[in-house]
Amino acid sequence: MLKFNGVQVFALPIGPPLATFEWEQYYAKLSPVEQTKILQYQQWQDRQRALLGSIISRWAIQHLTATQDVQIVRNEHGRPYAVGNDDWNGDFNLSHSGDWLVMALTKNGHVGIDVEEIKPVTKEVMHYAMTENEIAGIDEIVEPLRLIKFYELWTLKEALFKTTLCPHPSPHLIDTTDEQVFQSISTQLIYLDERHPISICWDCAPHINLTVLHRHQLL
Repeated sequence: MLKFNGVQVFALPIGPPLATFEWEQYYAKLSPVEQTKILQYQQWQDRQRALLGSIISRWAIQHLTATQDVQIVRNEHGRPYAVGNDDWNGDFNLSHSGDWLVMALTKNGHVGIDVEEIKPVTKEVMHYAMTENEIAGIDEIVEPLRLIKFYELWTLKEALFKTTLCPHPSPHLIDTTDEQVFQSISTQLIYLDERHPISICWDCAPHINLTVLHRHQLL
């Protein structure tokens, strides 16, 4: 078991289609329920993201906690969590977009993570996703940077919502200009590359560490 404190973040490129031997080795590690769910996706990209998401969850929990028999279930909102180890009070969260899959893991407390691929959005989408205060701040930025600011705020809102610590029923209702929202929550913005910002929100120790993985490390 590897030692870690605070929040450990893993980033994994989705990459090209898995080779047959890779798929078979990953797939065999999953429960029948997870296997069935993965095969329901029509596109290979969606199947691969779902498969790698399940695998990286098990890999990270096994390597960073004392839990070896990892059982992952989902709550009524579809958020995954691990069961079977009363000694671990931590949390984990997943997100994927574009070329990347990311995971955040804590030893205790709560964590939320979100990655987005920067691509054009309509004004209607922007106004739906942002509060009036956030839109006002975006409008003060010069045009080439407005889209970037939108995605930085959107990943923050999503990550905060996914911690389950926010009372709002949807991330678009969160106002990131309200300092009270972050009274007991730490946040971090990281760019995996120029098109993929990630935001992490957590309520435990302030230390955060990012590790970029390759698929062969998960076999």
